[in-house]
Amino acid sequence: MSSGPYREEMFFLFGLTTREHLQSTRSASCRYCGRFAPQQVIQRRTKISVFFIPLLTVNKTRLQVCTNCGGTSRINGAEERALVR
Repeated sequence: MSSGPYREEMFFLFGLTTREHLQSTRSASCRYCGRFAPQQVIQRRTKISVFFIPLLTVNKTRLQVCTNCGGTSRINGAEERALVR
């Protein structure tokens, strides 16, 4: 009996993982409702992972979330630093 040609197969398990991290909460005026209420500064990162090990950040977003109305807006680094102070 002869066996067929040897075949190598590889299996990779990869995916994207998104995590949110609360940077700070500070009172400021909301862009949506206009009220002076606590605003949460959240940093959201999306990473590529292989075998459940995060390897590379592919997207980083900063968000300002109003605790009064729930309005969410993207902010840049300068706005984040001003709110975190």
